[in-house]
Amino acid sequence: MTPKLRKYKPEQDFLPIRDFLVDTYQIIGKPLNWRLERWNYARYFVAPFRGTYRQEEPNPEDSLKAIRLWEDTIGVWENDDDGEIVGVVSSESEQYPELGRAFIQRHPQYTHLLAEMLDYAEATFVDKEKNTLKIQIYEYDEPLQALVQERGYRQEAEHPEYDSVFIIKRLPEPKLPAGYVLQSMAEGNNIELRREVLGRAFNHTDPSEWASAFTYEELQRAPDYRKAQDLYIVGPDGKYVSCCILWYDEKNKMGVLEPVGTHSDFRRKGFGREVVMEGIRRAATLGAEKVCVGSGQRFYEAIGFEKKWTSYTWTREF
Repeated sequence: MTPKLRKYKPEQDFLPIRDFLVDTYQIIGKPLNWRLERWNYARYFVAPFRGTYRQEEPNPEDSLKAIRLWEDTIGVWENDDDGEIVGVVSSESEQYPELGRAFIQRHPQYTHLLAEMLDYAEATFVDKEKNTLKIQIYEYDEPLQALVQERGYRQEAEHPEYDSVFIIKRLPEPKLPAGYVLQSMAEGNNIELRREVLGRAFNHTDPSEWASAFTYEELQRAPDYRKAQDLYIVGPDGKYVSCCILWYDEKNKMGVLEPVGTHSDFRRKGFGREVVMEGIRRAATLGAEKVCVGSGQRFYEAIGFEKKWTSYTWTREF
């Protein structure tokens, strides 16, 4: 079997790449590549969001252009005899601030492709203003670490990223103040309120910095998105105060929460914990044995998550 590089074909490749990411996680029992939620989120949220970021009147055409730009830069390695996808190199978005960052995803049995995949990343994703390229690598991915070191990359040890895991056992019942209710977008699909709470959860007070309505509608088209797993807490005045989305990987019996946030006016009141626990409860009903979140914050540790895996950014100046 000889893997060959080709360009990404959106209509043909999205689901096979999703399955490739799920399968590689199952093979080694921990992340080497993205999980399914990040693949969905990159195409159906990050790319369209960046296309209209800070536009006072978001133009959906700019979101569509950003999606096409992201798709046009993806490289796929496919076995020439059976069509199996064994490697993918992409960015998370081809819009600021994701410029100059590449992600190398490969089947663990195809380590020999890494040099070719890094060649592709360096030819495609270098930030042309800063002349830098950043690669995110898990601390146990020794072959990729050795390769980037050989090429002059340096590890940014001061800014690690974490994956934390909650092992599902007994779960508490919801406990909310009077007048507050846990709901999902399956019960009240108010995109305006949903995009506002998401923006304010990440300290954006300017509506031009929130996801556009078109972007949120795109997110809801993602193959692994479910409205019943897009959760929020609504207050007595009808405003949303906290939110999260549960993604479910059935093959690995794993839920993933992405994104999670609480309105800046309602923090430290238990709402974040309650919406996260509801996500875990819903994951349990689907058959999940664990739930992951891409964060190492103490907030998650206090709930019962454990920091499990660490990755670092490696940077090279050209």
